Parts: sequence; structure tokens; C-alpha cells
Amino acid sequence: MLIVSSAALQENITVVLGHAERDLTGDGKPEILRVVGVGATIDDLGVTFTIESGGRPIYRFDMGRMRRTVGHDGSRQVLSPQQHRDRIKEFGAFFFDKRKFEPPEAFVKSLRRMSRLAVAEIPRVIERDRDVSDTVAGSVIWQEIDSAPVTIFWFSPGGDRIEAIGWNARAGRFYRLLECC
Repeated sequence: MLIVSSAALQENITVVLGHAERDLTGDGKPEILRVVGVGATIDDLGVTFTIESGGRPIYRFDMGRMRRTVGHDGSRQVLSPQQHRDRIKEFGAFFFDKRKFEPPEAFVKSLRRMSRLAVAEIPRVIERDRDVSDTVAGSVIWQEIDSAPVTIFWFSPGGDRIEAIGWNARAGRFYRLLECC
């Protein structure tokens, strides 16, 4: 779904790149997941991924910019305006693909197929992501996530990078579970 809003006096446009409703926290109620682009033109959008629960924000990830120029180093190319609009239109379906939502057990199996060492790294990734005031060990936080009825969500903020997040009820927040690429 593509929604573009612009008012004559408004400086920026807002594009809803995608949205989904899924129970990530395991409380039986779906959270609202959105990816939104904001910019002066549709050709250069600052993209943000957010999750809301019960009408309040519980997660935010700034994903950088979505521009018509794509690729890195020598492989850079400029998309035509139509190619860029097609990419915007298709973004949500890709970002929120149903295969990117997994219970912890399936997440571990998927991660082992990608890199068997990454599963053992999860507690250290959590420790690097926790708040300064959080003194609970990453291994304990991972054990709580792994044994809860939560859904792990994988996503790519761009390029080869992959993020995976899981909800911890005790802390009342998502933790990064994967640092890849």
C-alpha cells in the first residue's frame, strides 16, 4: 500500500512504505509495525521502522535514506522515477514477508543454517544492546526470550545488513539478537 500525503504549506511528504500487525510480544494482542519514509521529495526519504503496542511506541529503528541512487561503490546506479516508485510500492511486502516472523525455536534453526556460530553469539549481542542500567546477563535475557511465546522478527535496514529483534517481557523492550553483515 502506498500512501503519500503532502499539503501546500507542508515541507515534507510522508510515505507509508509498509505496515503489518503481528503479536511480537506474546501477549495475544497484535503490535502495529510500520515503515515510514519522510522527505522533501519522494526521491529522498528518511526511513524509520516503528512498532506500537496498545497505542504507544515500543521500538524505533532509523533505517537511513531511500534514494533513487542504489548500490555501493562501483555498482551504483540511478533508478528511473518509475523504478523508484515500483520499489517503494513493493517495499512493504518484502520487508514484512511472513517468513521473517518466527518463534524462537524456528529462529534458532534458521540462524544455524545461516551460521552455526551466530546462535552462540546471541547473549553477547544482547549484552551490547542492553541499557546501562540493565545488569541482567545476556544469557539470562536470551533464555527468557527463547522460552517465551514471542515472535522474533528479522529485517534488513538496507544493503547486506540483517537485524533480528526479540521481546523480553521482564525488561519491557526488544533486544537485538543478531549483528550480521
